[in-house]
Amino acid sequence: MDLFHYRLKAISSMNTNPRNLKIRRFLQILVYLTYVILVLTAISYLGLLTVQSSQPTIKPMIFEKYHMAEVWCPKFLVSDPYSWPIILAICTTLVFIIFVGSVVLLCGAFTLVILLASRKDLSQHTLKVQKKFTTVLIVQAAVHVVFILGPIITIVASVYFDIFINDGGLVFFFVEAQQGTASTLVFISTHSVTKKSVNYVFNRGILPEIFSLKTLVFISVRKLLGLKDANNIWRVSKVELRSKSVV
Repeated sequence: MDLFHYRLKAISSMNTNPRNLKIRRFLQILVYLTYVILVLTAISYLGLLTVQSSQPTIKPMIFEKYHMAEVWCPKFLVSDPYSWPIILAICTTLVFIIFVGSVVLLCGAFTLVILLASRKDLSQHTLKVQKKFTTVLIVQAAVHVVFILGPIITIVASVYFDIFINDGGLVFFFVEAQQGTASTLVFISTHSVTKKSVNYVFNRGILPEIFSLKTLVFISVRKLLGLKDANNIWRVSKVELRSKSVV
């Protein structure tokens, strides 16, 4: 969120249009409200401290409903999804996610709009660099949404709508745990240095040299064995092909 916000501030500082100043003030207020909701969300999580005291009564109910033997593990904590600490924590978290998503989407959209409106004032190189950086930020945010919010929302929905998930949703936890790997791979693949390296390898770099070296080795071996085009053992003449087709 802060990356998108400061990116918008940096871009809008290049173009001191009154409309851009109003956009900055509006998003600044929205960011402050998001921080306030973050503090309220953290406070609402304090109610989750009562979950441990309710384990003797809630574990038999969970085992009877889901038939999971893991609930009897002493370190395995379960809770009633309809209790007030869980409902309060989920509601405040959803509100916080909505505000963060709003800041990210609005900052990203307004950044692109300001960049397009500043084409006459900025050089082509600056405009190209800023567009690429903003695009990478948007892709990174999309990766976090898919690998973090996607599994969490799916698991929460499965609890409240009685949707059965195999293996207790371990696949979703694995996907969530690999968001750092996915984010790193996406950043590497979208970086300009990676694109230039791939372009160099496939167009005028390593691969053509490898193929030319392979051809040179093949010709050298053929000369050492005394083979010519006429008696090349790998070449089949048209007469042989016709005779084979007739047979």
